[in-house]
Amino acid sequence: MYKILPMTRLGLETIQRNRSKVIKQVNELLYSDQHVYRVEEKVRCTTEKFPEGHLLFPGSIVVSSDTLLEKCQTDLTGEDISSSLSRLNLMKKIAFLDGLNCGSFCSDPFYLFFQTFGLKVDRISDLDIRNGILNEYELLIVPGGPDAGESYYEGLGEKGYEEIRGFVSRGGKYLGSCAGSYFPLTAEPNTVPSDVWLNMIPATDLHGLDYWRTGTGFVRVEFEDVMHPVALNVAMGNPSTIDMIYWEGPAFELLEGADIHVIARYKDFIASGKSLPSWSLENNEIAENAMKWANPLTTERFDDHLKGYPAIIEAKYGEGHMVLFSPHAEFGTCGTDHSMEENPNFLLLMNSIYYLSGRGE
Repeated sequence: MYKILPMTRLGLETIQRNRSKVIKQVNELLYSDQHVYRVEEKVRCTTEKFPEGHLLFPGSIVVSSDTLLEKCQTDLTGEDISSSLSRLNLMKKIAFLDGLNCGSFCSDPFYLFFQTFGLKVDRISDLDIRNGILNEYELLIVPGGPDAGESYYEGLGEKGYEEIRGFVSRGGKYLGSCAGSYFPLTAEPNTVPSDVWLNMIPATDLHGLDYWRTGTGFVRVEFEDVMHPVALNVAMGNPSTIDMIYWEGPAFELLEGADIHVIARYKDFIASGKSLPSWSLENNEIAENAMKWANPLTTERFDDHLKGYPAIIEAKYGEGHMVLFSPHAEFGTCGTDHSMEENPNFLLLMNSIYYLSGRGE
């Protein structure tokens, strides 16, 4: 017998009201090498409450009946749903770059995310990377910063750049946010000095380092692939959108023949500066600071530089795999406490780590 932990966000029988706590417990099981499964496609099964059958949606967690997790569980009775399951995997060697020019206002929210979901992550420096420490890791997470990613060159230099390229090329995984997503892009002629970007994937930002052209504000992102593992438990049907905090991140421009998968695109401008809706920001200092930033995003800037552009993408480099966010999932949702238990944007990051970890054996 299995225990099913539904993870949907809708007001159904299957709603999971404490998803972050459940996922933290799931990660504890994964760190101890216990088997945890996730529903990959919608499946109907019989439960004690619904003997006539009930739908389980993608993203639901499945554990053995003797594994104790949150109270919100459904007992599976007499059903074989194994064909709809995949074993969840979690990389155990994760590095987080906290080097020169990685801004604390971008790094600290990541540390909160790691804590919320019980993730074991090592903070590493530029010098660590230059000395070859990435050989010990499976995933590198690169946060945003005060510039567009080119400033990381000041700490890493050519040696650090080559270490990152080699790490991913050999099969390493990379998760980037904002400046950390500018970083692997390819510099187009007459835009940026090619030395300051990693030049790893066939995508660019046509405006080079002129990130000041956009500004900061609240935006709405629409999933182009609602069934993508990164969107699990966040997207529910097609279309699906999520509101995020944007802070001068890249507008990904895919180059000709690029083998890059678009997970989500920028859809709508919501607010910036003094155009704030009637939300209270007192519990999310980052959101409040975004509204006060000296360079506010505007409807015109959004329409000119972001609307319709990819906001979340994935790409391959050599044997490695990357997921890149232009907006800041680690900043939380617009107008709510970014440390809240049910922060859906944190789920995007956790899903990305599960996805990059691959399926368990």
